[in-house]
Amino acid sequence: MDFVRGQLVRSKAGRDKTRILAVLAVEGPMLWLADGDLRKVGDPKRKKARHVAPTSTVLENELLNSDQSLRNAIAAYEAGCAN
Repeated sequence: MDFVRGQLVRSKAGRDKTRILAVLAVEGPMLWLADGDLRKVGDPKRKKARHVAPTSTVLENELLNSDQSLRNAIAAYEAGCAN
């Protein structure tokens, strides 16, 4: 699976298991992830691609610039999935 900047993923392993995160960068098998809450945009988490499950949702670049807009986008995604 190829990951792209802005794609939402669900963590499958680690302390952040089941959390929704956004891909900020892809470096080979490693992803840089943030959710704007526990992992800020300025301090993303480095995680192996095999430890996340991809979703079909890709956020626009403007939503990845600040923690608040990223939190709002993830909350909207989670609210849409609950229905």
